[in-house]
Amino acid sequence: MRILHTSDWHLGQNFKTHSREFEHKKFLDWLLAQIEDKNIDVLIVAGDIFDSSNPPNYALKMYHNFLAQIIKTNCRDVIIVAGNHDGVSTLEISKDLLKFLNIYVVALGEDIDEVIIKIERDNELKAIICAVPYLRDRVLRNANGNKTFSQMQNELRDGIKNYYQNIYNRAKELSCDVPIIATGHFTTTGANISQDSEREIYIGKLENVDSQILTSFDYVAMGHIHKPQKISNRDNMRYSGSPIPLSFSESNNQKSVVIVEFEDSKRVVSILEIPTFKKLYRIKDSFENIKKRIEDIADKSNPPFVEIIVKDSDILNFDINELIRTSNGVEILTFQREHKIEDRVLDMQDKNITLQELNPLDVFRERLDTQKEIFSKDMQKSLENLYIEVLKECEDENN
Repeated sequence: MRILHTSDWHLGQNFKTHSREFEHKKFLDWLLAQIEDKNIDVLIVAGDIFDSSNPPNYALKMYHNFLAQIIKTNCRDVIIVAGNHDGVSTLEISKDLLKFLNIYVVALGEDIDEVIIKIERDNELKAIICAVPYLRDRVLRNANGNKTFSQMQNELRDGIKNYYQNIYNRAKELSCDVPIIATGHFTTTGANISQDSEREIYIGKLENVDSQILTSFDYVAMGHIHKPQKISNRDNMRYSGSPIPLSFSESNNQKSVVIVEFEDSKRVVSILEIPTFKKLYRIKDSFENIKKRIEDIADKSNPPFVEIIVKDSDILNFDINELIRTSNGVEILTFQREHKIEDRVLDMQDKNITLQELNPLDVFRERLDTQKEIFSKDMQKSLENLYIEVLKECEDENN
């Protein structure tokens, strides 16, 4: 049995006002070809299928078209779990129909019978997949009240640990010594995260979860971290990473998917590299050198996305804007000036950060930062904690 593990597609991403539709279409076409060529039996998508809870129509169409194509291949089962970017209602709207096609969508994870999926061939059990999505507070039954930050962290960690332990025990009762595979969507201890990609997943409360809670499973297919990597140096616990670079900090990452093969009692894990469908460049240099570099990387048939960081302090905005306007064969999406400030390297205006790149807590923190003279640090922290509670309530209502 061959399993292909991927995650963090982020269909519908608005990248500094630019669509990623071209790259995502190329990736999904490539993925279908690999599923056919490598004789993949099971596809696992470990969360963040979409970039937002309300994706654009073209992204929804791309998702369903891909699933319509995959049932024409030899892949017999597809497992899709929600990530923190995905809207529960968005994924659930078609899940009952997709189930008839052996495409299993788990958006919330409240029902343990829905989470445990049996993979069978010729009426013989071959594997059990514990399709665990991003676990929301209401699934973990976590009521915050007036608890301290440390108490909230411990309760979340314990809740996630207990969830995985319970689901493993249930799967073990059914397994008859077949492989038990789990999915997940959170940050584990020691994960190598991208500088400006992965959002804070349990807002204001939890940085990471001990990977030891996952060691009982035969393979763990994780999502959320965009850089492909092993977890705790274990070959059978992995983040597949995103299929395309979702920020300039990922521009040098080789993207890949994971193929896991189980035969008899043996497990073989291999990495399949994904081609680059559009290049991203972060160029940090003097203005003159930046101009030369842009000439070197220009490609009129498939212009790369470019971020420039200008080291010169005496270059006028007019000169930079003129470079952006006149450059052919590249798309300069943002420019920054290199400043040496103790606390903030670049202010938001210079970074050209758009609202789409911020989560609500980022915006609130920026607003608080402008009111330092009015609110003490303790008051700012109290206001932030109150705002986190409001965000939680809004998330629960929307999902």
